[in-house]
Amino acid sequence: MTSRLRQDLHTLAGAYALNALPEDERRRFEEHLARCDACVQEVRGMTETTTLLGSAAARTPPEGLRQRVLDEVARTRQLPPQGETPPAPQTSRWLRWGGGLALAACLAAVLALGGVAFMQQRQIGELQQNQRQIAAVLSAPDAEVSSAEPAEGVSVTAVSSQSRGDLVFSAQGLERLEQQDYQLWLADSEGSVRSAGLLQVAPDGAVRPVLAGDIGDTQAIAVTVEPEGGSEQPTSEPMMQMPLQS
Repeated sequence: MTSRLRQDLHTLAGAYALNALPEDERRRFEEHLARCDACVQEVRGMTETTTLLGSAAARTPPEGLRQRVLDEVARTRQLPPQGETPPAPQTSRWLRWGGGLALAACLAAVLALGGVAFMQQRQIGELQQNQRQIAAVLSAPDAEVSSAEPAEGVSVTAVSSQSRGDLVFSAQGLERLEQQDYQLWLADSEGSVRSAGLLQVAPDGAVRPVLAGDIGDTQAIAVTVEPEGGSEQPTSEPMMQMPLQS
């Protein structure tokens, strides 16, 4: 294994903990994990933090949650251990949202890393940038947590910051779909709805965190089941909808 490849593997710990690696990268990292105690510790800490975020049951952040996540992000290595070489809004009647709810933002997004070397390097940079965005949202003075349990065994969490203009969404317990996708939507006080992207569900039902920017007057979020590839506007009733914490 080359030094560059080892360095790349060390930087994948955060993505692995967040279920954000494609299957081939996941297998390769797990082989590395069996030989790297430092990465084992890093993954354990990140996994514990992600579990807290994904299973939050309160509408206010649990005590110490924000600082714990920030500490984990700060400890995430950007280099290997010493000794190695370093669309427009759409108005819809499908859903009526109550007005007057203030915005609050959502929880962490990470991008999957490709297998080709130069693509992998670029995506590692994107991953690191997303980690910084997560930390910025969680450390914002106005960061708010909204959570719900729309069905038995299913939990959703959003952390938002009006000052940052970002919202991050995460969920646990979703079933994987065939030839369909879960799609996340943002709705403002006037009922206009826009897509915030498709949800990628891991085999264990965990959803890769979705980062939505420019949230503006977003008052609530919803998830629908759409044809594979998603839709420009919702084509079904939401399976989950949740006002954002004010």
